[in-house]
Parts: sequence; C-alpha cells; structure tokens
Amino acid sequence: MIISGHQPNYLPWLGYFHKMMSCDLFVILDDVLLARREVTKRNKIKGPEGERLLSVQVSRKKSLIKDAALQNDFPWNLNHWGSLQTCYARSPYWEKYKNLFFPIYENPGELLADLNLRLIHVVREILEIKTPMIRSSAIPGIEGNKGDRIISLCKQCKADIYLSGNGARAYNDEAAFARNNIQLVYQEFEHPVYPQLWGDFLPNLSAVDLIFNCGPSSKDYLTKQVIM
Repeated sequence: MIISGHQPNYLPWLGYFHKMMSCDLFVILDDVLLARREVTKRNKIKGPEGERLLSVQVSRKKSLIKDAALQNDFPWNLNHWGSLQTCYARSPYWEKYKNLFFPIYENPGELLADLNLRLIHVVREILEIKTPMIRSSAIPGIEGNKGDRIISLCKQCKADIYLSGNGARAYNDEAAFARNNIQLVYQEFEHPVYPQLWGDFLPNLSAVDLIFNCGPSSKDYLTKQVIM
C-alpha cells in the first residue's frame, strides 16, 4: 500500500498530480497550519509578460488550512478569472475547458481548502487520475508533528510505503520510518516540455497551463512513478 500526501494547494503544478497518480491513496493534509507565503494560496500561470502570480485573498487570522476563510469582500476571484482569460483565451483548449472552471470562480465559497479541492478535482478529472483521495482531518487517530505525524498517518492507513516529495529530504527522519517498518521513497519527476503560448517554455507553472495548451493529451505528459 503506497500513500502520499500534500496540502490542498491552489491550482497545483504538474508534480503535485504526478505524485497523486503514483500512489494508491493520496491524503489531503488539511489539518496543518496555513503558511502565509506557501502555494496553498498562490500559484503561477503564464501570460504575455511571462510568469503571472495569482494569490488568493485569505483571512490573516492564524488557522489550520481546513479552517482558513476566504476574503470575498475583495473580488480576487474575478481578478483571477480575468487573468486566466487574458493568458489562455488564445490557447487551443480554452473553449473546451473554461466552463469547468468558471462556476468555481463565480462562486468560490467560504473556505480556502474547499475552493482548492474543487479546482483539484477538475484538473484530476481532465488528467484521468483515479487515485482515491481523503482529507487527513477525516482520519481519526493521527498523532505527532511533521515526520512523526506522517508515520502515524501511514499506520492509520495501513501503508507500508510512503511516497515523499524531494523537498522533504532535508527534514525526513529516514531512521524513524525504518523503525516503524515503513519504506520511504522519493518522487522521481522530470518536468515535461510541452507547447506553450507566449515565447520560451517556462516550467513549474500551474497544471492549467498544460491543460489549456494540450487538452486531452495532457495526461500523456505525466509518467507514472514506478516503485522498486
């Protein structure tokens, strides 16, 4: 049983969905503190000027991700939709997919996690990812912080392999995973190059950049992780 997990990020990049398709269960880590400058509430798309940052307006009150409230008194959602139109209206698959995203931006709801998960579900359906998902807040008995919490999560889900992002190498306690009979493996992801608008190719953008440019063939640019 291979599990992996990540915070419910806003319009995640391709590596997020590659990790999702490379495990048996993907856990949405929504019961951790919201970091102010993380991609849980922001991400990049590509426009005529190059990278364009979209940042969701969220309450400044310290909270867990699952409780973080959107600040909808400012029309950030309409601004984001306007940016998506500006950046992708000329792309080959804007017309095919825009109506899957527009209702979410028209009515973003009240909570950041719910918004992000609605967008994640749209992207994963387009990419034909079937991996089951569950929110960590819905799993009873998870204890500890950071690495210990991940180990506890693995035990609760009866997983013997945890697929980690490479960014966690710096702080993962590999000996602790071994003591608990959990194999720790790292994601192997090479960012694909695909047709883009607006000049030279830029990597590490939101997955919507691939989707609007490549449509149904987008899934072919993600290769499933093989666990040895």
